[in-house]
Amino acid sequence: DNFWLGCVHVKDVARAQILLYETPSASGRHLCISRMLPFSDFAEIVAKICPQYKVHRFNTQNPNSMHVSNPSKKLNDIGLVFSPIEQAIKESIASLQEKGFLDKLDKTVKP
Repeated sequence: DNFWLGCVHVKDVARAQILLYETPSASGRHLCISRMLPFSDFAEIVAKICPQYKVHRFNTQNPNSMHVSNPSKKLNDIGLVFSPIEQAIKESIASLQEKGFLDKLDKTVKP
């Protein structure tokens, strides 16, 4: 219940690398994290996108709060806009279904 995920769409990582390469003023390390999510929120998003799957529900009555300022501020400052994390999750599920790693059950997720 106390696990957190730093989430990002792989397409955003690729866009960030290109943007950094093309931005002469960019230097140093850059964190490429779209959003920090407690694992319970991640599971809830998956359950909403794919109600046909049995997704574990977490007890969120006493969630530990975790304050994270914008970890990707440097990337945002040079123009990177992240995709919604829900889109990344949806596209990941669709890819797993397409490749046979996840049963389609009664509904295929469309990216």
